Amino acid sequence: MLPRRQARINELVRKAIGDILEGGLKTHFPGLITITHVKVSPDLSSAWVEFTVIGADEQDALRFLERSRHKITSQLAQKVRLRSLPRLNFALDKVSKNADRIEELIREIHRDEDETSD
Repeated sequence: MLPRRQARINELVRKAIGDILEGGLKTHFPGLITITHVKVSPDLSSAWVEFTVIGADEQDALRFLERSRHKITSQLAQKVRLRSLPRLNFALDKVSKNADRIEELIREIHRDEDETSD
């Protein structure tokens, strides 16, 4: 379990990056990027930022985030007061993607059951 301070920093950074993407950077990418998890290292040197994307290719979203890393970091510095800003590392949130796929399969099973019972 994460210490309370670490969990608070993770959530603070997650929300701030989400706000940044909703704000000025939103117009530069055609899809919807949602920041799902952030894990900042205890020494604040790096942060792993997981995201999901709707309406665009996942690899395009990853490239967009990597190209925008400097801009996101500079805006993050204005929103969040930390001893030092972590280097942002972006990755697709595969857990959320897998959960969505499982839910889709369950819906299909229920549809098939409804069709066969009629």
